[in-house]
Amino acid sequence: MKLLITAGGTREPIDRVRSLANTSTGATGAALAAELAARGHSVELLLSKYATAAVPPHANLSLGPSFTTTADLETQLRARLGTGAFDAVIMAAAVADYRPKPSSAQGGKIDSDSDALTLRLVRVPKLLPQLRQFSPRPLCLIGFKLTVGAGGREGREEREGEAARRAAVQKQFASSAVDAVVHNDFSEIEAARAEAQHSANGAEARPTNKLATSSTPHPFRFFTRADESPPVLANAAALAQRLDQFLRARAPQR
Repeated sequence: MKLLITAGGTREPIDRVRSLANTSTGATGAALAAELAARGHSVELLLSKYATAAVPPHANLSLGPSFTTTADLETQLRARLGTGAFDAVIMAAAVADYRPKPSSAQGGKIDSDSDALTLRLVRVPKLLPQLRQFSPRPLCLIGFKLTVGAGGREGREEREGEAARRAAVQKQFASSAVDAVVHNDFSEIEAARAEAQHSANGAEARPTNKLATSSTPHPFRFFTRADESPPVLANAAALAQRLDQFLRARAPQR
């Protein structure tokens, strides 16, 4: 299948030297692109300009232009999906929900001598629900949903986590008409990073910040329905295997 994968975070300008950003490194999307290319899919990766993840070379994997803002990413998605060349989109990019309201300061630099500053944010239109409209042919659409604190695996914490996961995933199914949702939880990501850091320190190694933030395996859950309770997938490689199975089952007959 011909896949379009997005990865990394958007940045929305406050002024010419400051921006609103998120913590995405692009690692998951880059890893999925490499794994799925190795499994025989033709993959194009749209990667944030500020992503820190390395992209392993592969004959089936190509890099599209990088993006910075949500508007940049939308332009690239419209251009690529408009060709009708893609069978599926895996939307792993962390896209801004809000951006600073446009002002004259965005052409220069906000004065840094003020004791206080009020920044007004406005809603950024969601890209995921629009993607099918960008393509002249049917698309398989896979979204990502990040939560915080919905990753518990034992007792009451697991029950509460499952309820929070299901609510977040159900909302994405309802609002974006996706075919599947990949869930991960920031608390689980932080726990995996801390464990990796502890193990590295125990081995008298000193990992770089890039290793600690972009290369640490963490768990995922792959939902094909909002009401299911899928098994935990240990890392991006396991997620790629599940995605490969899902995509091949939905491959268009040509």
